[in-house]
Amino acid sequence: MRRWQVVGLVVGVGCSGGPGASEATSEATGGTGETTGTGSSSTTSGDSTTEAPTSSGVTSTEASSTTSEPVAYCQGFERDAPAPFFELAVMGGAPLVDGAVLPLECGGQGLWMFGLYPSLGGFDPGGYYPHVSVVVDVEGYDIGPTGHFYQRDGESYYIGCEQLDGGVSGVVPVFPPDELAELSEVDGLAAQVHVEVETPDGPLAVDALVTLSAPPELVQLGCVL
Repeated sequence: MRRWQVVGLVVGVGCSGGPGASEATSEATGGTGETTGTGSSSTTSGDSTTEAPTSSGVTSTEASSTTSEPVAYCQGFERDAPAPFFELAVMGGAPLVDGAVLPLECGGQGLWMFGLYPSLGGFDPGGYYPHVSVVVDVEGYDIGPTGHFYQRDGESYYIGCEQLDGGVSGVVPVFPPDELAELSEVDGLAAQVHVEVETPDGPLAVDALVTLSAPPELVQLGCVL
């Protein structure tokens, strides 16, 4: 009597909806679509995607080229704006334009400052820290170490969404010069403000002739965390 041998073949098919399987395969192949191991399955990298701004505090996102996790931007940055733009506002949201009032405020660092609040986007930031340069001139009070009321070149402005340890997010500070004996001396004086942000296609600038507000009753309260 002939004895027949029976060979069993078991084929395992992974669920395409399982995040663990797809991520593991993607990592093993490097997103190239090449077959790994001895199996016949292969994966290909997904297309890069972009999401529109939302109202949850995240102004724009873009998909990472190597993972499915979106890259999120905050602090007034809109990656998906139709054209590059750069605007500034003062505390309270009023735009920084000629004739605006720039008020003194107590910063999160426990220091007095005149706060500039940016809105910008429409360009590739190249990271989470686009560089911003600021020059402020006040006639009779350009007594800072660089010959201006305030100057800072290449200051990093954070546009990520994670909470930073120390410092304040979402504001470009203008600190009064240490040589200023009394802050209220500049109350009501005109200040010429020039701010630039660096982009891959060159700087975007905001210029405005504003009025400083530093009333004595506010200064007397002190700035204490």
